[in-house]
Amino acid sequence: MPLPISIKRITIGLFAFALACALIASGCGKSGGAGLHVKSAATGEKDVATKSSYAFAVTKTFTDASGKMTTASSYRTYVANYDLDSANFALTLDKPLASDDAVRVVFSLVGEEGTKEASPPKAGTYSAKADKYMKVEDVAIVSRKGGADNRFFLDRSTLNGQVKVNTATADEIAGDIDNVIKGSFTAKVLKRK
Repeated sequence: MPLPISIKRITIGLFAFALACALIASGCGKSGGAGLHVKSAATGEKDVATKSSYAFAVTKTFTDASGKMTTASSYRTYVANYDLDSANFALTLDKPLASDDAVRVVFSLVGEEGTKEASPPKAGTYSAKADKYMKVEDVAIVSRKGGADNRFFLDRSTLNGQVKVNTATADEIAGDIDNVIKGSFTAKVLKRK
């Protein structure tokens, strides 16, 4: 027996409501997700809810003592508690912060030997103590106080911990950070046209 019209409307309404809730919970396709716990002289120790996050690749070149050159892709990753402007890669991602409560975390993940900018990101563990490849190369925390940006760079010689990239596709990387910055991230991979 067919359902009465009022029950059909309620069922359709509940389905639409559940779908809307699922879209809101997933961020409607926007990069970001999870959150980070940061600790620096500029920010103190605090939790940062992630609103947007992007990454883009460049080719890094290494030359050893004998003059042999090798390459590796390096994914520059930005995680922020505000809407990042991804229109023109680092030129717009590195814009000055607009408010004192804004925080941006930036780190570079150097991939495997022989990879290049066009190489897709790789899942795996990137150690701060690695020699050249599969390495967390640098980490910075950008905050704002008194109308000026404060950039706190973690010294490479004392940088510890790792970034574990759990999933990596041509369009997105997601993983966990475990050093002075702790937490998880999901970043949309930007591509040059």
